[in-house]
Amino acid sequence: MGAIEEGWATAAWARGEDADVLELDALAPEGTGTSAETLGIVGQSAAVRALSARLDLLARSHATVLIRGETGTGKELVARALHRLSPRATRAFLPHNFASIPDTLVESELFGHARGAFTGAHADRAGLFEQAQGGTLFLDEIGDASPGVQSRLLRVIQEGEIRRLGDARSRRVDVRVVAATHRNLAEAVRAGRFREDLYYRLHVLDIDVPPLRERSADLPSLAAHLLRRIRTRDGLEVRGMTRGALRRLAAHPWPGNVRELESVLTRATHAAGAGGVLTTSDLGVLGPAAPARGAPPEALRERTRAFEADAIDRALRRHGGNRTRAARELGITRQGLWKKLRRLRAEGHPHAPEGDWP
Repeated sequence: MGAIEEGWATAAWARGEDADVLELDALAPEGTGTSAETLGIVGQSAAVRALSARLDLLARSHATVLIRGETGTGKELVARALHRLSPRATRAFLPHNFASIPDTLVESELFGHARGAFTGAHADRAGLFEQAQGGTLFLDEIGDASPGVQSRLLRVIQEGEIRRLGDARSRRVDVRVVAATHRNLAEAVRAGRFREDLYYRLHVLDIDVPPLRERSADLPSLAAHLLRRIRTRDGLEVRGMTRGALRRLAAHPWPGNVRELESVLTRATHAAGAGGVLTTSDLGVLGPAAPARGAPPEALRERTRAFEADAIDRALRRHGGNRTRAARELGITRQGLWKKLRRLRAEGHPHAPEGDWP
């Protein structure tokens, strides 16, 4: 996986290398007032801090927002955070996923219908646009919307009016539309699969949700957050994981992002059984994501050490070589940073930070 922006040194396990079992509080203490508790977005990496800053900037606007990100990155979580930070926070937040509802039901779901509009329409029904009045409507996987629905969405966003199926009367709606997609909508426009005018109506403001591989430093806190959720949800004993298990997680590319991580941890927790400590054998579902077949076991240790060295180098460069500020950013003491730098230099590590460090 790619270089870790903040580094494994942000986690407590990087400061306590003698410990083999990492308790949940060592991975990430509970009740620290982090973004996980305020917005539901777990982590303190540079990527997450940039995302939080973007949310703060866009929250007060009433303009439409397009959230882009790979499957499993948490786009709905970001949309909910945007709503909670907005002046509409006291009103409804309603989600709609175009990939989960047949086209024949989408228009009724979004715009509602009048009694007798079609077989089975026994009473008037308000759609999601009306139900979200004054609040936020989240349109997930907007790239899967049919041409007919795209046309009607354009009119609603432009005019602020909806018309129920089978009804002659238009109704005013005040709803902030937040859309999300894992597709490249600009490419879909060029290919004629998505309306250009709707694309520009949706893409007034935008947020990019980083994939897990670009926020690897958040893995310890994400793992702790998800394991606590699994413990509460499934009633299982969950204490933590071994350092080797955490390194196995670090070596995996996470194509399914946070959703895949939760699935893996759920299976591993059930496999761990009594004792509640996840080991590398419990994570066998990940496959040999560490060294390739035939490679020495030192390969994974070397990769992890390279991640750490790169993270330290980045922090030092960002702070002009100031070890105190770099250590604070990395979540370790100045003395701890000095020891790590001395070890890397003594080993002649090829990724050791350059410059006049110790």
